[in-house]
Amino acid sequence: MATTVDCEVLVVGAGPVGLITTLLLAQEGISATLIEGLPDIDNSPRAMAYGAAAVLELERAGVAADARKVGMEPSDYDHRLRWITIDNKLISEFQPEDKLPGSKDPVICGQYTLARIIQDHLSRYPSAKTLFNHKCVDIEQDAESITAIVETPEGNKRIKAKYLVGSDGGRSAVRKILDLGYEGFTLPQWLVACNVRYPFREYGFARGQFIVHPDHFCMVGKIDPSGLYRVSYNEQEHLTKEEVLANVHNKFEAIFPGPKPLSKDAYQIEMISPYRLHQRSATSYRKGRALLAGDAAHACSPFGGMGLTGGICDAGGLADCLIGVLRKGGDDSLLDKYAEIRRKVYKEITDPVSYGNTCALRDSDPETAATSVEPFKTMNTSPAARREMMKRAYLVGHDFRQYWPTNVETGNKDEKHPAVATTAVIASANPEI
Repeated sequence: MATTVDCEVLVVGAGPVGLITTLLLAQEGISATLIEGLPDIDNSPRAMAYGAAAVLELERAGVAADARKVGMEPSDYDHRLRWITIDNKLISEFQPEDKLPGSKDPVICGQYTLARIIQDHLSRYPSAKTLFNHKCVDIEQDAESITAIVETPEGNKRIKAKYLVGSDGGRSAVRKILDLGYEGFTLPQWLVACNVRYPFREYGFARGQFIVHPDHFCMVGKIDPSGLYRVSYNEQEHLTKEEVLANVHNKFEAIFPGPKPLSKDAYQIEMISPYRLHQRSATSYRKGRALLAGDAAHACSPFGGMGLTGGICDAGGLADCLIGVLRKGGDDSLLDKYAEIRRKVYKEITDPVSYGNTCALRDSDPETAATSVEPFKTMNTSPAARREMMKRAYLVGHDFRQYWPTNVETGNKDEKHPAVATTAVIASANPEI
């Protein structure tokens, strides 16, 4: 007798990873319920730019165009990204002519705004529903189903599904309930993410740049057409959170271009969020009928845009594996493949690259970095070298549809899943992934 379930897939965590996973499932007619413990989508300043592999997933989910419409002005999509000294001397940069033929424009859009766009798309599918103020507090599972015990304002309730996805962030309740470890380390510095208004362009800054400096390494990037910028900088590890917040003006004084001393009236802070940086991965991304994605599965430094990029690639891959099992006749081993490959991608690409990006910003001599430090040394070699670096950005993604049963009609893969176009690049760069 078939097990009666409330939905086929229960997704825990309504950030972009959970939302994209649910949207891709709903587009295939799979009944999916998305729950979130908060009363609404979290609006704290986090990601604001997404790597090439994540852009492909946003494209096929149908949300990339809307994100570009609200995210930036057309002139900001110039494919220019700079690394500079604190006094705005160029160390290295990607230039417009480095764009790969046929590649998509980037998506530059605050994480909260992107989540709202995905939520709007998700609302169009009757097979999906989203429930806020629903906190997962326990999980039970057997051979045929998995049940979440959910805390709500009206009391606890049970939601039964065939599979459960934990996409509930770095402090994941799902990961903790499953008793999966979170191996790795925490970086000593604070990371302070600010949404701030300041005329950076008037003082020679570009749309996006990283500052290389041992004490003030940071990222400054425009995130919307109104001139709002994200400034993400490091702060000393021994400070309390209150001391970090009290020192914001002094950090801006050091980082911002323009007249000195910097007037507090020259800028407007709209949001600020100090948090710790982690390089961590769950010991497994699957336990029975439960799977992890995004920060629930792994965390990394945001410098270089590897964090949510990897999470969105998780979402696309996990959705494809669940579709393969629930709709395409694939067996349960597809989910093991997801867990193994996504963890391998994190360990071999996301973790070392994201940590290396942070070390390059923090530990380099800004005056000699252009000729002595990677990745700047390679970037300054030639346009061809920079294009090879851009190709490698696609390695964070993976097309799991290739593991569906061979008799399944997948349609025009190049249209439906643009990541297929990068298969040759992925295979040549790392045949084992």
